[in-house]
Amino acid sequence: MTVEFTQEVSSRLLADHSGWLTTVAKSGQPVPRLVWFYFDGNDVIVYSEPNAAKVRHVRNHPRVSLNLDSDGTGSGVIVVGGVATVDAENANPLQDERYRAKYGELAGSLGFTDEFLSAYNLRLKISVDKVWTTPTEG
Repeated sequence: MTVEFTQEVSSRLLADHSGWLTTVAKSGQPVPRLVWFYFDGNDVIVYSEPNAAKVRHVRNHPRVSLNLDSDGTGSGVIVVGGVATVDAENANPLQDERYRAKYGELAGSLGFTDEFLSAYNLRLKISVDKVWTTPTEG
């Protein structure tokens, strides 16, 4: 299923630095986790530590959502949903040009070393098939 992204949705997926990835635990409980991600124009890419619970959740229940923040007043919320898959294991995020372009400076300002970042070497791909938004003020 192909989703048409509005300019607002595409812009936010490209610009926002973090989002809440919601996976589903074995118990059926939705579990949100703050993640860094990038949007390649079609799919959302998230790097994770390979033993993270979100990876187990994706393997067992691949339907996920990624929620972007509001404008502080409840407007401008963007949520994308789709099927997540393990796209690559032992994938060094530091060799991913798009990831490094988006997060290199931020990671450095937070004191994250290359060694720390390279531990997030499992790549998830979310094939987006749904988009929900709330109106933006103005």
